[in-house]
Amino acid sequence: MEKHRVTFGIVNCNRHFYLKSCLESLLYCTSDYENKEIIVVDNASIEDGTDEYLVELKARGVKVFKQQKRNPANEFAIGLNIIVDNATGDFIVPLQGDMQFVLKNGWLQKYVNFYWEHIDEVGCIMLDAQRNVTNQSHRYSHPSNSDNIYKFVYDLDRPPTCCAGDVMYSKQILDMMGPWKGKDNLSHEGGNDSETDMLIRVNEHILKNNMKLFCAIPLVAPAAAIYTDSRGTMARIRGNKRYGDYWPPKDDFKYYEIFDFDDCKISSELRTPVGIEQLAHPIGWKAPIDNNGNWMKAPIKPETATENDYVMLYEEVNDNIIKAADEYLDEWLDD
Repeated sequence: MEKHRVTFGIVNCNRHFYLKSCLESLLYCTSDYENKEIIVVDNASIEDGTDEYLVELKARGVKVFKQQKRNPANEFAIGLNIIVDNATGDFIVPLQGDMQFVLKNGWLQKYVNFYWEHIDEVGCIMLDAQRNVTNQSHRYSHPSNSDNIYKFVYDLDRPPTCCAGDVMYSKQILDMMGPWKGKDNLSHEGGNDSETDMLIRVNEHILKNNMKLFCAIPLVAPAAAIYTDSRGTMARIRGNKRYGDYWPPKDDFKYYEIFDFDDCKISSELRTPVGIEQLAHPIGWKAPIDNNGNWMKAPIKPETATENDYVMLYEEVNDNIIKAADEYLDEWLDD
């Protein structure tokens, strides 16, 4: 078995289709790496099929934590902290649950090897492929890579820790970061949130201690964000609404084709990360590509959204709303 244990944790809220795609593709694409554990934190979802899937996951050995109460401004940070507090891995990968893994086998060992070789200078390693326009506009440095084929670069235009997850952290980096702010956030995002608070604290610590940390990116990413809205966004939960088009994958758990790591032809001359435009091949639907060949990105803003842009999950969300789980779910999750 591999020397270093990896913990993957997913925070979910009323996005069962995404959760299943993310988790099942993760298991499929890391089947060659045995020394791992999976944690799922569900934030009081009421979506059909979620409770049954959580029961199934627990029976399959996944650590499941079911929150009984919504706390929109704070629940994501709380979920991240639950993952970190219960993780036993040397490396920990918190996920937002809206990406699918597309590279089968091989890549996780490459991640662990690179991180371990550069343990004192890597803040995190990203997982999902970015758009070409982003990759081409960023500056990179090129650290030593013991692997001559599957290489990583340092993105000099990103903070060394991506405080919303979807990256791999070492245990020592998470110890340095401390917990996410799990109370008194004014919103899930936008400035008065746990991600911004964490980013400020980490940057202050790095400057105070004269640390040199970098966000690493593989030249070929193992995952892609799930864009079910043709405008260029995924469905997002904000308060009691789900914004954006949302539908299940056309092929079991797969929104995108999955490629075998050994079949990937990676040029030794590659210097810039491969974009999502090249990596993500949709199954049964069209990628949101504009007339210039660029993957579109247009998240729906709640403050400007129309009634056609969202689905109401329940009439209101406040501290008194409690999601009552079925008795059989409590029996499984609370034993």
